[in-house]
Amino acid sequence: MKLDSNPDFEILGFSDSRYEKLTIEIQYKGESVAQINQDQGVDRLELEVFADLNSSVLKIPLAGFLESMILAKRSIEG
Repeated sequence: MKLDSNPDFEILGFSDSRYEKLTIEIQYKGESVAQINQDQGVDRLELEVFADLNSSVLKIPLAGFLESMILAKRSIEG
């Protein structure tokens, strides 16, 4: 689902073979920027941030990222 306030951000349910349970991925302009997994339980969610810093600096709008994080957390908690 895309954010109403910034449609460049999208929240996606994602089945990653590295994790036992469903994860939530945050994309910005079609690029994966973060993933939340719940393998340790919904009260101990883990955040993985993706960045290829060899080629450039990752800059994304903070407000949109924070809103995405909140929406992703709510999605994973059910």
